[in-house]
Amino acid sequence: MRKNKNLVAIVFIVFVLAILLNGSILTKAYPVYKVIGKDKIENSIKNFKTKEGKHFIIRYTEPDSKYVDLIINTAEKHYYDITEDLGYTPKGKSTIIVYNNPDEMNKDFSLAKGENAMGIYLNGVISIESPSLWISPGQDVTKVFQYEGPVVHEFTHLVVDDIANGNYPIWFTEGIALLEEYRQDGYEWGKDLSYNGAPYTYEQLKNDFNSLDEMLAYKRAFQVTKAISDKYGMETIREMLRDLGSGMSIESSFYKETGLRLDVFVNNAKG
Repeated sequence: MRKNKNLVAIVFIVFVLAILLNGSILTKAYPVYKVIGKDKIENSIKNFKTKEGKHFIIRYTEPDSKYVDLIINTAEKHYYDITEDLGYTPKGKSTIIVYNNPDEMNKDFSLAKGENAMGIYLNGVISIESPSLWISPGQDVTKVFQYEGPVVHEFTHLVVDDIANGNYPIWFTEGIALLEEYRQDGYEWGKDLSYNGAPYTYEQLKNDFNSLDEMLAYKRAFQVTKAISDKYGMETIREMLRDLGSGMSIESSFYKETGLRLDVFVNNAKG
C-alpha cells in the first residue's frame, strides 16, 4: 500500500520526539513507525518468489529455491520453543527474506555497502544471506545451517522487538538472541574467546556497545543475559520485556523484578 508522504513525515517526527521524551511515548509511536518501515522493505522485494509455512513466509529468488524448505523447517522447528521462552506469539506469519546478493540486503536494510551480516532484523522483517554465500562446498548444508545459521537469532530479535515495542538496549536484545541460540542448539557464542583485561562493564555495554570489540561485546551480552536467566529464570526476562514494552527503563525493570541494581548485577556477573 502506498503511503502518503506527509503522513510518513509526521510519523517520523513523532518517533523522534518519542525518543527524546520518554519510553512510554516511544512504545506508543513505535508500532506505527515499524509498519511503514516494513512496507518499504516489502515493496523492494515485490518481484521475489513466495512460499509459506505454518508460521513463516519465505521470500526468495530462483537461485535459492533449493534452500527454501530447509529455511522453513529450521524456523518451524524452533518456533514454539522460542515463543514459549519469551511468552509471546507474533500476530500473523513472520517474513524471512533470502538474499543471494549481500549488497541488495544491505541496501534494503540500511547497512553500508560492504558490511557483512549473515542475518538482519529490522521493522518486523528478517533477512538472511543465502546459505550458498557462507556454507562451504562439501559441508553438510542442513547441519551447518541449523546449527550455525541466523534463523533462531533473528527470529528472537523479532519477538523481543514486538514485546518491548522497540524500547530496549542493543546489548539486551543481542544477549537474549544469543541465549536462545544456546537454549535451542547448545551454541555458545565466544566460548573460546578471552577478554584483554576485565569483562566489559555495564556502562560500556550501555553506552559504547557498537564501538567495543564486536565478538567480545556479544560474548559479554550473552554472559550477562544468561546470568539473569540462571539466577532468576526466563520468567524474569519475560517480565522485563513486558516492562520495557510499557515504557519502563531497563534499570527500573530489573530493580522491580529482582530488587537489585542492574549495573551492580552486570559488573559482578561471571566473565
